[in-house]
Amino acid sequence: MIENLRKYTGLIIFVIALLFVGLAFFGDPATMGRANANNPVVITVDGTSYTATQYRKLAEAPASDYSLAFQTGTIQLISELGADGTPQGVRRFFVNRLTLRQACEDFGIHPSDQEIEAHIKEAFTGPDGQFSQERYNGVVKALGRYGMMEKDLLDLIRDGIASEKLKNIIGGGLGGTREAALESAASTEQQVSIQVARTALATFQEQIKPTDEELKAAWETTKEKYMVERKIKVSYVIAKPTYPERAVEPPKLPDAVTEEAKKAAEKEAAEKKAKEDAEYEEKKRQVDDDVIAKVDSLILGIQNSEGKDFEKLVADDGWSLVTTEMFPRSAVPAELQGSTVSQNPKPVADLLFQLADSSDPLSRFSEALQLKDNAYLIARLDGEEEARPKTFEEAKEEVRTDYIAQKASEALKKDADEKAAKIREGLAAGKSFADLAKEAGLEPKSHGPFKSTDKLEGEADTTTLFQAASTVEAGSLADPVIRPDGAVFVFVEKRELVKDPARDERINQALTRQSEEMKRNAYVAWLSEKLEQAQIEDPLSKR
Repeated sequence: MIENLRKYTGLIIFVIALLFVGLAFFGDPATMGRANANNPVVITVDGTSYTATQYRKLAEAPASDYSLAFQTGTIQLISELGADGTPQGVRRFFVNRLTLRQACEDFGIHPSDQEIEAHIKEAFTGPDGQFSQERYNGVVKALGRYGMMEKDLLDLIRDGIASEKLKNIIGGGLGGTREAALESAASTEQQVSIQVARTALATFQEQIKPTDEELKAAWETTKEKYMVERKIKVSYVIAKPTYPERAVEPPKLPDAVTEEAKKAAEKEAAEKKAKEDAEYEEKKRQVDDDVIAKVDSLILGIQNSEGKDFEKLVADDGWSLVTTEMFPRSAVPAELQGSTVSQNPKPVADLLFQLADSSDPLSRFSEALQLKDNAYLIARLDGEEEARPKTFEEAKEEVRTDYIAQKASEALKKDADEKAAKIREGLAAGKSFADLAKEAGLEPKSHGPFKSTDKLEGEADTTTLFQAASTVEAGSLADPVIRPDGAVFVFVEKRELVKDPARDERINQALTRQSEEMKRNAYVAWLSEKLEQAQIEDPLSKR
């Protein structure tokens, strides 16, 4: 397609002319697609109605599946226009996309065919980093399953280019300051020398022995925290492709004698193998296509029968239906523990636990979830046990654990603050940190000098120590760092900025990143304001 963008410019102009003639007879372009029983109006924005087909092409298809966004290089547009994988995100994306298009008209932003072609060449590359027509054709071929055509893809790319131009207009005057970048560099690129001492949380945990009365009183105020998990029972089918076995020929001893004959034989063998590889891959693609066709047919059959023929449809395709016992989210059957295959993979179990038994029988069925090895899973919710609060006896041990953890943390924090105050008093009086730490029953340990990227022997988290020391004056004690296993006292002996000739370049790069982030934030804020001002109605919700 891409090589024909310029070639058929005249034809494109002719088609557009026909489109405008059609609009003269059929009315407002915003209502194109003709709302009817099979294509109802699903949303109205600022008085203009949009049908299910328009909503699907403009928002649901590109914003619901991040894999399409990654494949087409439009993920930044999808993200900035508010898509987050939820129905609310799709709706937000739809309205923001309308806002973007109107702003482009207002500001005269019209990406050219050359810009679209450049984006396609950059986004659709092969292993060699060069444009791959085959990869582009493959994505275009798959658009049908999203309810899209190639034109819809080009429109999405056009909107992505336009969005970048509009972002530069809205936030073009924003940028970071060199002073802030220098201050940030001084904080992160310094090296420090410190002494550390610790108190263990376990010391305080051992001292806490709650009574049943104390535990029950704690449970009374937090009982909603302790729940018996929701359980579900599902029936599911996993449609897996079965590829033909590949015949493996035994190695053949070369019968060539001369070097030329050997090279010719090697070339012939390589060409033969390449041909066989291509033929086998084609057979695998045919098997994959057959599985997809059957899955699509199964989904259609479920929809047409409102799920009543699920067992029969599965059996007719030669697949096996598996029915589970009741299980909670924490104990999912092994075959359902995987994730979907996409740029934004989701645990299969999370999607199953979103199924619900409602007045709509199809709400009990999942979509066709793509798994690894080109397999697809379709599941039906057969039953559920709702979550409920645990009784005190059921929750008692959990309550005990939480009670001890809370009380021990409170005691640890109080003790750390008291020790820090005494150490600071001693430092002001001229005593050394090492002596003061020992007086408080602590064991001091020296480290340094070290940078934020260094690793310290015997320390699991060097970053935390560096961050605690990075803004404290030399000769001072940082605020105690409360860790999951105890409190850490950090005394700063020395801080110094390491000389680095590459720092100026990093600061320049930081300024560029700050400027881009500020432009993006201004753009997103502008979209949010426009979204709040938009008059949005959902006609179907009123029925």
